[in-house]
Amino acid sequence: MTDPVLSQVHTKVIGFAPILRHFFEKCGIIETIDIHVPLDPRRKVLTHGEACVAMITGIMFQVMQLYRMCQFASETNTLEVILPGIDPKEYFDDRLADTLDALFTYGIGNLETLITQKMIEEFQIENEICHNDTTSASVYGDCNNNRTADSLKVTFGYSKKHRQDLKQLIWSLSVSSDCAFLLFQKAYSGNTADVTTYVEQWENLIDLLGKQDFLYVADSKLITILNMAHIHNNEGFFIAPAPMYETYKTALHEALDTHEQEELIPYKDRMNRGFEVPLTIINEEEDNKEYEFRMIILFDQGLCARKRKTLQSRVDKTKSSLEEMSSKLNKYKLKTEDAISKACDSILKKNKTADFFDYEIKNDPITTYKNKKRGRTPKHGKVEKVAVTTDNFSLHTRFNESAYEKELFRCGYYPLITNRAKEDLSIEAAMMAHKNQYKCEHTNRRAKSGYKVEPIYLHTPERIEAFLFLFKIALQMIVLIERTARKNIGERDKGLDNFMPNKKDVRNPRTENLLSQFQYVVKGEVPLPDGNVQFFISELTPLQKDILSILEVPLECYTFEYLFGFG
Repeated sequence: MTDPVLSQVHTKVIGFAPILRHFFEKCGIIETIDIHVPLDPRRKVLTHGEACVAMITGIMFQVMQLYRMCQFASETNTLEVILPGIDPKEYFDDRLADTLDALFTYGIGNLETLITQKMIEEFQIENEICHNDTTSASVYGDCNNNRTADSLKVTFGYSKKHRQDLKQLIWSLSVSSDCAFLLFQKAYSGNTADVTTYVEQWENLIDLLGKQDFLYVADSKLITILNMAHIHNNEGFFIAPAPMYETYKTALHEALDTHEQEELIPYKDRMNRGFEVPLTIINEEEDNKEYEFRMIILFDQGLCARKRKTLQSRVDKTKSSLEEMSSKLNKYKLKTEDAISKACDSILKKNKTADFFDYEIKNDPITTYKNKKRGRTPKHGKVEKVAVTTDNFSLHTRFNESAYEKELFRCGYYPLITNRAKEDLSIEAAMMAHKNQYKCEHTNRRAKSGYKVEPIYLHTPERIEAFLFLFKIALQMIVLIERTARKNIGERDKGLDNFMPNKKDVRNPRTENLLSQFQYVVKGEVPLPDGNVQFFISELTPLQKDILSILEVPLECYTFEYLFGFG
């Protein structure tokens, strides 16, 4: 008896590749790159745009080494779906490296502007508020094969991962407050100070968006006289928390001591509050020119609870350490007043509680008598005694209750500095702009954890810059998929059912979870008795069809004819 025909069915996973293909085509990535980046006439099969899409797809599947792309293309159906008609052997590492070189030669910033502008227009991304943050990315190896003088220098610097043994680069990302859509990225040398990157990134955003009236949100390293003056003089707007240097700290304390009322601000399930005072900044490099900015002082209940708990812990540790030290006085290394004083100062400095404790070191010498001469005293001899005086130190501490209560009152307050007028940026809007800074940090975490931007395996700095540009496009695709789904869920006012375990009406799905629903979708070939072959694509489930609906992906994208040109 012959084997059943069904036993000869051949299947291969296509997964969510049709969804990626739809979004790649909608963003016009291949066309944009091929139009602007010239192709070597010797390259007959794979264009630069197609090579870029292949590498972006590899990034999304965690294929970070170029030499693994051929294996990825041959073992999966993903690239066959996205780039039909290209043999897997065409994705060899030297060919992909050529594309990275070509991207760098053309100008990464120019390409980035063209592609991102197309995405902004196609998906109507809002960009009234832009956030910027930096992170460090580690590399393995020397990465010193610089081919041009203007490329980044991969070198040692302050590692945010505390890996001082690895070289690194600094990666600066700018995102929109609209779903954390990535607007611009740039790689800097590994020893670059964050404070020097903000103005350049702000200028890059102006070129990208074609305007400068957006609100630029960053962390406290933006707040330097030169950075603020440059943005303000060029009609830009910024907001960032003030660093706790003595100047800003004094201004904050004076404002807290003298203000009369605060504005209540509803936030989540509690009420925050805030007020503002004028802040004058003097730029000595411009002949002491004065700048009038706003210092918005906000109170956050959650921050207050955390800071008060931390403050109490520091005070308790100080008391415990001082008591422990008191039991060791006049012993070991605590036999002099100077040594005791240094030990007290060290404890107060370590716990940052010098404002709350005063101490006094007292010396009550103890006088004892001992024989003047050594040896045994004669039986009827006269014993001659001498007085010996020994220091006997004691430590007396006093807890400054009033200073502690004053610091408790200040807990929860933090200052923001901005140059935007009050009628254009209310206190509540300023608070929300700052709180949404997490979107930039969330993108950094996503890049490092879920998609593993580090360690970087390339060793040529120019290629690293080009690869980070492609990595940014991969993150953009992830955000666009997520944003499209959530927007359509909000418009229809109905979430996804049977999407997450034991959950219905899911309204904030993540891209990773959406795409994972298609992991078992396959293409198949069934040999027929008459010698022909029947081709098919897995029948989609109601949930999969619903996901395609909210992603605005036509159902025909999962047909054999659309994907492979026949069926």
